[in-house]
Amino acid sequence: MNEKVLALGQKCLRLVTSDKSTLSFLGGRPLVGGQFDWPRKNNKPLGFIGQLDLKEINLEKEIDWLPQIGRLLFFYDLEEWPWGFDPEDKGGWAVLYENGSSELYQHVLPSDLDQEHLSPIIKYIESESFISFPDGQSVDFESLGISEGQEYYDFLEEHFGDEPRHQVGGFPSPVQGDSMEVDCQLASGGVYCGNSDGYNSEDAEKLRSELLDWKLLLQFDSDDEVEAMWGDMGMLYFWVRESDARNCDFSNPWLILQCS
Repeated sequence: MNEKVLALGQKCLRLVTSDKSTLSFLGGRPLVGGQFDWPRKNNKPLGFIGQLDLKEINLEKEIDWLPQIGRLLFFYDLEEWPWGFDPEDKGGWAVLYENGSSELYQHVLPSDLDQEHLSPIIKYIESESFISFPDGQSVDFESLGISEGQEYYDFLEEHFGDEPRHQVGGFPSPVQGDSMEVDCQLASGGVYCGNSDGYNSEDAEKLRSELLDWKLLLQFDSDDEVEAMWGDMGMLYFWVRESDARNCDFSNPWLILQCS
């Protein structure tokens, strides 16, 4: 691929299977150093889907907006499956920043947590430096000297390979639309994004004019190894404002679910 295309690349961390037990994993149960309130919506506990140990996965500080230590715990409503285009979806997911002692233990599970919403399978993961590229929907092929868009998509497929596209930072790999940063901005700001009316509203125009600093916190691909299937071969995309993440504040993430 030519230099113009390669120049589009953005640094990220790819999450791959580890051959040893790590503090970063998908599925399983939270491994923590302190107590916390299990996140709920409508008084029902969310499902735990994985955690990342920041010192472990970001050892070289390649994602400079993440804290250097601590653990991120990810939760999702595995009953309602919120998509993230409706402001009412808020609370259907959660990211907890846990920075307890170095002596870790498995967190006591809520007594009313449906065991179907807790994967018995655990996939230990580690990170590797990776370069992400924007989806073809956001690329001007002519300016890059590419005659056909398929050439670019073939490049992306070869670049990512066949492994699940679990990722921290960088450009997402959208299954549908490539406007997730805007969707996060609008939906988290109270604008319904399920149809064109919301996008064309005065509230949407105002929100677009504000700081758009959403960053991809975790891209969780469908993965047979942990029996995770997000819709029809879809992905969960957890987003956070960079300004919040730099302050170790993960209390207001937004999530987008996309599937084919």
